[in-house]
Amino acid sequence: MKYYRLIGILGFIFIIQSCEKKLFDKRTKYIGDYKFTINATCTPNLGDCDTSYIYDGNIDYSSDNDKVIIKFESNFSIEPLIDHDNNLIQNMDHYQNDSLGKFLNKEEVEFVIRTGGLGGGYFRNIYGKKK
Repeated sequence: MKYYRLIGILGFIFIIQSCEKKLFDKRTKYIGDYKFTINATCTPNLGDCDTSYIYDGNIDYSSDNDKVIIKFESNFSIEPLIDHDNNLIQNMDHYQNDSLGKFLNKEEVEFVIRTGGLGGGYFRNIYGKKK
């Protein structure tokens, strides 16, 4: 009898532990399809590369519980951490600050991506609006 009770208690504990789930995931409100407006500029030595374009992308969950995946171009995405003030934090390279931008609210995000270096740089100022 004691053996069955012990097995029952252990089974119950196992089931409770298996079903453990975060009660609230702050990322959920940001997940979805977005229309991104990208304003691209570059340093003068790279020539005239100023342009603007729109990309239909998305924001999705990362396997890291504090991050999201933001796909804002067909071949470019970022995976920033969302801090307690909704800032997007990711170390891209030593030419760019780790704070890329932020979620303005649950429907809008804006951030800056800089690529290049050694005298030349390409900047993308990105604004995303949830569809």
